[in-house]
Amino acid sequence: MSKLGTTRPTTVVNVVTNLDLLAEHQAALEELERLNRVQSASDRLNSAYSKEIREQAQKVQDLEAQMNESTVCVKLKALKRAKYAEVVANHPPREDNDVDTAFGVNTDTFGDELLPLSIVDAWNKATGEKVDFTGDDWAEEADEFTDAQFNEFAMAALNINRGATAIPFSSIASAVIRN
Repeated sequence: MSKLGTTRPTTVVNVVTNLDLLAEHQAALEELERLNRVQSASDRLNSAYSKEIREQAQKVQDLEAQMNESTVCVKLKALKRAKYAEVVANHPPREDNDVDTAFGVNTDTFGDELLPLSIVDAWNKATGEKVDFTGDDWAEEADEFTDAQFNEFAMAALNINRGATAIPFSSIASAVIRN
């Protein structure tokens, strides 16, 4: 630890482990929106929402709860500057790749080394219980991820290693406190 007490930035990536629920949720949400559109104005005068709409809304919320229960929060921590520079040097950008040039690394290989080094904790979002998942488990789990899931981790790790370290400011919190 430094004399200043400096800590490296962290971030959390949420992984929904049961993505089959995503399609069910989308279908249920579309049905809820359809039911809401077709309810007549006169029906709304008697009751804001029909029984059928309320049942469909409950189905959407039940699916959201199931997705929440299947979500694992993975905490990533930025690497020390020298270690990060070493990882970057191990993955030079390909000359013929504009994405690599933009990021300054070989984007196909960089995350495979960076992410296992960045994982510091994991827990179930719904229960808060610790999940036994470390950087040693990354390669096997990453093989199961979609490209979008992998990229979410990679971008999060890039952001904490390359992102701004200034004090964040919340305009909403400031406005609430002033009033």
